[in-house]
Amino acid sequence: MSPLDWNDVRFALAAARTGSALTAAQALKVSQPTVGRRIAALETALGVTLFERSQTGLRITDQGLLLLPRLEAVEAAAAALEVAARAEGRRVSGVLRVTTNEIIANYGLAPALREFRAQYPQVQVEVIVTDDRLDLAAGEADVAIRGGARPTEAGVFARRLGPSPLGVYGSEDYYARHGRPASVEDLNGHVFIGGDSGPFAVLERIILGIVPGARIDYRTSSPLNMIANARHGLGLAVLPAAYFRREPGLSACVELPGIEVEDWLVVHERMRHVPRVRAFLDFAAAFEAARRRA
Repeated sequence: MSPLDWNDVRFALAAARTGSALTAAQALKVSQPTVGRRIAALETALGVTLFERSQTGLRITDQGLLLLPRLEAVEAAAAALEVAARAEGRRVSGVLRVTTNEIIANYGLAPALREFRAQYPQVQVEVIVTDDRLDLAAGEADVAIRGGARPTEAGVFARRLGPSPLGVYGSEDYYARHGRPASVEDLNGHVFIGGDSGPFAVLERIILGIVPGARIDYRTSSPLNMIANARHGLGLAVLPAAYFRREPGLSACVELPGIEVEDWLVVHERMRHVPRVRAFLDFAAAFEAARRRA
């Protein structure tokens, strides 16, 4: 006997159901000779004659009738396997590694994770908090949430979360002691908390470029420490409004005109359609859009 090709079963079943090699070929979108060859190959593999051939078409033999339920069982098993495989492919589970900076991790990602876990309880989220841009192509993380210009690395897909204007934030204690600025010009002479690394060093350069009379009396390497210092009234802080519009203990006095930061969901193309990654991308984009509209 020749080896059995399971795919030949569907040709035999189509012929048995239609009684015609031509009609079976049309249903399967192949040529009529292909149907004849595949049925003949199945008969050779099984060592039986399934059909009698005539000018009027194909007639299933007694042996074929006896084997028909088994052929249909093969078809059903193949369909069940396909359904199970697709369901497994859609099952959202496993470990998801997300990398982002300290501000987004604490003020953007953290508020979303409880709802994400409620929707996808089989996904374990690992958050890698760093200002470094981890190598997604090398698998250092599955998803990155980044602020700044659109990522341009080869092989990555970037989904825009949206812009955030930069604002100047301070505590009521600071405003009571030093006055509440109402314009960019009013910011001259005010104390700012600067950052000496990562994106917050960039923010310091921005404020010094716009407000030449700003005083940087405090610097820190930690964004969370910058926020704590601002809450305690040590000075003003430049922060993205998307994350700090409702920050307890801080309120914006001035929005910096025409200056925005963009936030992006970034994933390597090979990971983009992995179920847990796709679920997170869709969830995070919808969650952030709703949060920014609120």
